[in-house]
Amino acid sequence: MFVVNAMAKTQIKLLIFLITVGLVAGTLAMGYWVYMNILLKESQVEHDIASMKGKDRPRIDPGVRRFDAAVELIKTGKIEEGRDALYKLRQQFPESATCPEAMRIIGEINMDQLYSANSTAGKKDYIVQPGNSLNSIANKYETTVDSIIRSSGLMSFNLHPGDHLTIIPMDFHLGVSVAKKQVMLLRKVGDKEYLFKVYNAKDIRLMPGMRLPVEMTIASKNSVHDGKAVLSTDPNYVDAEKWFAGTKSGISIRTPPVARALPVEEPKSATSKKSTSPAPPLALAPPPTAETGIFLAREDIEELFALVRKGSKLSLVR
Repeated sequence: MFVVNAMAKTQIKLLIFLITVGLVAGTLAMGYWVYMNILLKESQVEHDIASMKGKDRPRIDPGVRRFDAAVELIKTGKIEEGRDALYKLRQQFPESATCPEAMRIIGEINMDQLYSANSTAGKKDYIVQPGNSLNSIANKYETTVDSIIRSSGLMSFNLHPGDHLTIIPMDFHLGVSVAKKQVMLLRKVGDKEYLFKVYNAKDIRLMPGMRLPVEMTIASKNSVHDGKAVLSTDPNYVDAEKWFAGTKSGISIRTPPVARALPVEEPKSATSKKSTSPAPPLALAPPPTAETGIFLAREDIEELFALVRKGSKLSLVR
């Protein structure tokens, strides 16, 4: 009887042990399954999200569709609607990669309409009086000689009483963004100004220590041909080098400095005889680094000369 009871107790203990081992094994198996199928996957998802956030993913440019729609309007003949759409694009999405091209198109449209025979906005038909000259008419009506010649289609500078001239008031001002290296042509209408055209500067060099912003006016418009100053009525005016001078020292708007041609000399030996070989070629020496100014392409200077008057406002910002 004692032996039976001992065996029964042993079997019970073994059973309890097996049940305990089974529970522990089941718990471990369940924990492993939860880790592999839930916790590990959640951790991987979080890692993937963090990796995606850390990468430089391409950004969608919201201005592209606006730009394409505006260009389509222009192509179909709705020029003013397309231009207005490009203006809105620049205002709403100034960081869009399409903005530079949008401003180029706006500038071309504005220039075409300014001189177009079909556009009469702000234009005046003037009949030449005895004693009139192009300079006197330009000063009286706040325009430029270049503008009168172009808008009136003049083939010479000689005026005769009774001639008809087209006068376009030139209410333009210049704004310069030094950081962007841009010259902005602004037109005044009433009490407001709007951006008319943008020119990309070749370079901008300011005097050391100049603090921005700076406000000034155009002090003079200069043109030189063959080392001599020429007037707008001179036959050599078309080929003359032109630039604007601001009222503050060191500020001018001109073409980039041209390298100077200097002779290159070879070192001479103390015992060498006089050489009979041809003269050495000329080498281009860089312009002085201290030369300051706002440098534009020649064609841009020529265009601005017809639009900007002496006394026009010139503003420089960062």
